[in-house]
Amino acid sequence: MKRRTLGWALALAVTSTPAGAASLYASLDRHGQLQISKAPLAGGKPFDPHRPHVRAVARPVPVLTKTPQAASRWTAMIDQVADEHGVDARLLHAIVRVESGYNPQARSPAGAIGLMQVIPATGTRFGAVDLLDPLQNLRAGTAYLVWLERRFKGDLTLMLAAYNAGEGAVQRHGNRVPPFTETRRYVEKVSALYHGHAQQ
Repeated sequence: MKRRTLGWALALAVTSTPAGAASLYASLDRHGQLQISKAPLAGGKPFDPHRPHVRAVARPVPVLTKTPQAASRWTAMIDQVADEHGVDARLLHAIVRVESGYNPQARSPAGAIGLMQVIPATGTRFGAVDLLDPLQNLRAGTAYLVWLERRFKGDLTLMLAAYNAGEGAVQRHGNRVPPFTETRRYVEKVSALYHGHAQQ
């Protein structure tokens, strides 16, 4: 409502100001009332009433140009594990961010543990002894991801769906994303972060 009032008042000022007049300054006071003056006002912005106003358009900011602050302590380890397994570190960051928010002590109600929220049976399957050890957790979760990549022929959507719901669930649904709301949201979130389209 304040913006509309400001717009009408500026329009009135424009129509009542003769060409060649001195610069005007406009601002809103602490009560939301428009202040217009020929002298500079505190917080006021100069405007020329005879030039068309062009509204600035906000530009989208890439999401993964900077990883979250919580990620900084794990970046070197994630890069190391990604290099060991030939996986894009950005993908591991996206998974860790969605899975645990970079909390190495995270535990889910389903029993998943650590940075990559690895189920104990999956951890054992891929060589982890202690899933609360961040390095073991990252290695087991990444090894599972690589296994899923081979199983689903590099289809990232199916890999992520299987990481969330299990490969059996994907297979039972004809090698498609299972119709689980959580799994579909998970795939969307990780994919968006990985490709840099998510919002902060």
